[in-house]
Amino acid sequence: MDIDLRPLNADDLPAWARLLADVETVDDTGEHYSQADLAEEMANPDLDPRRDMVGAFLADGSMAGYWCVYPRGGVEDCHQIQMEGTVAPVLRGNGLGSRLAEQMKARGLAVHAERHPRLPALLSVRGLSRNHEQERLLAGIGLLPSRWSFGMSVELTGRTPGPAPRLPDGLELREYDDAITDAMREAHNAAFVDHPDFAPWTVQMWKQWVTGSRSFRPALSRVVVEQDRPERVVAYVQSNEYDADFEATGRREAYVAKVGTRREHRGKGLAGALLAHCLGLYRAAGYEVASLDVDSENPTGALGIYERAGLQVRRRWTSYAVRVPPGA
Repeated sequence: MDIDLRPLNADDLPAWARLLADVETVDDTGEHYSQADLAEEMANPDLDPRRDMVGAFLADGSMAGYWCVYPRGGVEDCHQIQMEGTVAPVLRGNGLGSRLAEQMKARGLAVHAERHPRLPALLSVRGLSRNHEQERLLAGIGLLPSRWSFGMSVELTGRTPGPAPRLPDGLELREYDDAITDAMREAHNAAFVDHPDFAPWTVQMWKQWVTGSRSFRPALSRVVVEQDRPERVVAYVQSNEYDADFEATGRREAYVAKVGTRREHRGKGLAGALLAHCLGLYRAAGYEVASLDVDSENPTGALGIYERAGLQVRRRWTSYAVRVPPGA
């Protein structure tokens, strides 16, 4: 099979979106991407698009597959490099996936050597747990199952907005506004510092993937602050909406992108109260379903919180990873 491998560029966005739509139809990932979503990924300032995003194209210009390497910022004791890629369903089984996977890993190792060679690295890829062919392919390049997560959702039909949650004395519920951008980022970093393999979010990353993203819905995001220190966020729910989901399904879906509580405020029911409140807000705003992802090893018991709010597991995901020692 004659394949042209080259860096992706803006002209490839339509072909990339079509490829991912075909993959979703066959693999049932539940993930939909518009050209605008992919353009945001391409604009990631941490990327070198000439080397970190590569497409495989057939002679007719259609996209046969791709791979991307996403170096994480905020490096402390480990350089995290997230990777992704796929092959068009009709072209699977002819060795193209292995070829792309080997290139993807090689680029991940090169990024590590270029940026943080004195640190250990963690290279990872996320995929559906039931995709055993992908599991075998990734094992061939040394990436093995390391973590698991659940995709959860709940129908919002019939759910009505309840009153604002009752909070412990000294705490106050606020709608998100730009004045608390850094406070919410700091709260998120503090809330997840005890989670395995968590990399703190930098100011640049937060702007790129959260507050500056076209999917962010600030009016449906809420925080809890201390009344005597209103600049300090102690718990939060950050909400997104992906236009591509509506285009693919005809249903409006609110995505709970981030939920967290600072360690010293856990055990007070803040996350559950905030989530229940936001689910009501979503329904009142016309959303028909809400969804989120949760790590199966989340040490805060988040899975139970989400189940009590009515969310059910729909998909299971596996993170495949390899740890690379310094200087390798």
